[in-house]
Amino acid sequence: MIGGAETDLLRLIGGLNRNIFYPIVACPQEGPLVEELKALQVPVCQLNLPAWRKLNERLRFPIAVSNVVRLIYKHRIDLVHVNDFWWSPIAWLASKLTKRPCVVHIRQQIEPVKIKKYWLKKPDILIAVSQEIREVAIAAGVRADRIMVAYSGIDISQGFRKIDRMNVRSLYSLDPTQPVIGTVAHLFPRKGYEFLIEALEGVKKTFPDIHLLIVGDGDKDYRSKLVTISRRLGLERSITFVGFQRQVFDYISAFDIFVLPSVLEGFGIVLLEAMAMEKPIVASRVGGIPDIVKDGVSGLLVPPRDSVALASALIQLLHDRDIRLKMGRAGRHRLEQHFTLGGMVKVIQDIYAELLNFNHIVARS
Repeated sequence: MIGGAETDLLRLIGGLNRNIFYPIVACPQEGPLVEELKALQVPVCQLNLPAWRKLNERLRFPIAVSNVVRLIYKHRIDLVHVNDFWWSPIAWLASKLTKRPCVVHIRQQIEPVKIKKYWLKKPDILIAVSQEIREVAIAAGVRADRIMVAYSGIDISQGFRKIDRMNVRSLYSLDPTQPVIGTVAHLFPRKGYEFLIEALEGVKKTFPDIHLLIVGDGDKDYRSKLVTISRRLGLERSITFVGFQRQVFDYISAFDIFVLPSVLEGFGIVLLEAMAMEKPIVASRVGGIPDIVKDGVSGLLVPPRDSVALASALIQLLHDRDIRLKMGRAGRHRLEQHFTLGGMVKVIQDIYAELLNFNHIVARS
């Protein structure tokens, strides 16, 4: 499964200056991520790491470290970049034993206790995807000069805005003028979709023909829970669970409003994709979302787990097409100013260069 962390990794690798940096990815040998890496002509080394926090997996910790050490020497790796902090202890210890610098990405909201649990004071540099993550890490004892913020970015040169919104609407028999809201993410409890479905009940009283498209797959039990809530509220005909879709832009194009009701969210890369398509956003005020969405300008932010506030924000925007268009344009402008792929790549390449004592590098635009 390719989620936000994997998508961000693929975009970073695609943007690296290959005249200077030669990426090699260590990960399980099968799955869609490996296929995407092969398409980018990136070598993949098989590496299956244990869930080392579990008691029955702890004996595999030294073996995992040894395997990473072996990969570092075999491929003459100069720097280790951990794409998500779960594997930080294994990767850091291997980098320490081989005297290589170690960079660890923190892509999720994180509690202070996890800074110690995952050895996050030890790596040379932590890369946070939001200011909130950086502040939590500093408060937990990480030195301020060892944690940098690198906002995720996307390639704005792609023709996102040229997709016909009726491509998807026609698939689901949705009228051109029918109000459609939607969201894209893996189906996990932290996404807060139950609150969106409850909010839809309130929205439907004002907009009887409202339709919600939920794009993504994941936790089967959570999906069943959402379906049950939909049926209990009599909303099954107003909601379509469309499952995983690789081409999410076709679906985003069909939305009048993009919604992200998360209760936990490290960043929210999908919000950048919605902004690229000039969609107004309604989202929870949690994690890195306030870094992305400027409340009242490019969207509306509401408290998490608040179905009433969520419904009110949706109704407000559905009532006023001009405001939706204005917010959509503002979001696109904000994306171009702060969340480009070139900007993300430059920050991370500068971190690599400093750790490797390079004098000068040029990021691809």
